[in-house]
Amino acid sequence: MNDSMRSLLLLLILGGSLIASGCGYSAGYRMPRGVSRISVPVFKNETIPFRKDLEYELTRAVKRELQLMTPAEVTSMEDSNAILRGSVLEFNEGVLVESGSGGVQESGIVMRVGIQLIRSRDERVLLERSVEARASYSLAAGETIEVARQEALTDLARRIIAEIEPW
Repeated sequence: MNDSMRSLLLLLILGGSLIASGCGYSAGYRMPRGVSRISVPVFKNETIPFRKDLEYELTRAVKRELQLMTPAEVTSMEDSNAILRGSVLEFNEGVLVESGSGGVQESGIVMRVGIQLIRSRDERVLLERSVEARASYSLAAGETIEVARQEALTDLARRIIAEIEPW
């Protein structure tokens, strides 16, 4: 075995032992102290005009992001030590760019959500925030509002999880 192969083998062994020993690094976001099991009831939908199913889609996206990006377990209300409540407050669509002939080239949406993180045992509000996300789509490029809506929902879910992380 030559020196370069020995060095590579040593590097692999050391790297593997660091990973196995848990070097303290973890990907994603931390939860506030005492929050390890979190319940996420279906968000309320307070949009005017009413935008159907936003609350269900956003709740699913938030649960998915919690599972992917935090060490917290998503559980039922009875088993949780924190509850994440939310309300979809706003969903607005507007024209961003018009063509010279007055046609719409690009549109955008804005979604705003109010969230509360509540400790289960005493119902103390740990966090209360308003979170917003934006997305745009181009009709000329064949994009639809549904694509922008999904993009905004995913971005909003990620922003909500980022807001929960203690600083």
